[in-house]
Amino acid sequence: MNLLYESLESFKALKIDLYEGLPIIIPTDTNYNLACLPHHRTAVDNIFSFKNRKKDKPLSLFFANPEDWTKYGEAFDGELVERIISNFWPGPLNIVLKNKTLEWDYMLNGADTIALGCVSNKTFQNFVKWLDEPIAITSANISGTADDMLVTEEVAQEHMKGKVRNMLLSSEEIIGSKSSTIIKVDEEIRLLREGDISLRRILEVVENVRI
Repeated sequence: MNLLYESLESFKALKIDLYEGLPIIIPTDTNYNLACLPHHRTAVDNIFSFKNRKKDKPLSLFFANPEDWTKYGEAFDGELVERIISNFWPGPLNIVLKNKTLEWDYMLNGADTIALGCVSNKTFQNFVKWLDEPIAITSANISGTADDMLVTEEVAQEHMKGKVRNMLLSSEEIIGSKSSTIIKVDEEIRLLREGDISLRRILEVVENVRI
């Protein structure tokens, strides 16, 4: 596995992998993640194969610009989603909304919802902005082996050795202590997984929502 530092040459190498259907490893605010182009079926299949996981769960869609959520998700209350995003994106919060387009059906494995993310990690931001398209991601570990811990650089290398060609290292320390918080937003806000951003904190900054 090649360990790449942030540079134009590294970005070009990662792009080649993505377009060839080879998943890469990139940093976020919490875990190191497997990533691929969301519309590349071979790449999506490779991710599930690398993780030794049945293709029964959706991948998440991540992007660099918080406002891009409107391209991919539909909200029961758009103003509510905007209030959440303005307070917590970019950051370690994934938001599950109704899927807006058929383009991502394969990576979603038939789900009618889509988990969206926009993280603040500078290396992630710089690469995805340069790539100029969203990416599908999931943690870079063998399925079922890191449920209660973060997937660090070392864990990702150990689990994906011999599978992934290129791994992009973060230019800054990853300070998250837990995996990203996940909420589903429709008629109400529902907590699916709590990370460093608590449900209480989310509700405190959203007007007219009570615990």
